[in-house]
Amino acid sequence: MTAYFDTSALVPLVIAEPSSAICERAWNAARNIAASSLTYVEVHTALAQAERQGRITDAQLAQASAAFEDVWEQVTVVAPADAIIRCAARLGAEFALRGYDAVHCATAMSMSAEQFFAVTGDRALLDAWRTLGLATVDTNQDIGNLPAPSPPTV
Repeated sequence: MTAYFDTSALVPLVIAEPSSAICERAWNAARNIAASSLTYVEVHTALAQAERQGRITDAQLAQASAAFEDVWEQVTVVAPADAIIRCAARLGAEFALRGYDAVHCATAMSMSAEQFFAVTGDRALLDAWRTLGLATVDTNQDIGNLPAPSPPTV
């Protein structure tokens, strides 16, 4: 089973957030994790912002950045080819998504298959993916309500 993780689903894997447990469960349920290459920039800037806002210390920022490098090594990175960018422009306008969220939307759509789910805490992106028929995991929901994804096929 493949899972697409956007930034809001990767950050809680490296810093403590209310959605950390559900993100870890979704990560562990997948055989393959994918993300847009743009996610790398978003995660590092989100971590830096967390430090600026006083949510994490300088030491925690360094630790989280190093932990993310380990996480990123396990991710199948999808570069936004021209077809994804064009699709993102259309989906962004159609669903009123921010730029990078439109890229996440289009990237996940380009990968969608039977054994696939997309993970995010972004409400607009969730709504778009659900409207487009993708299986999703909402990282804002209570972990007790998370349905277990079906086991990977061998």
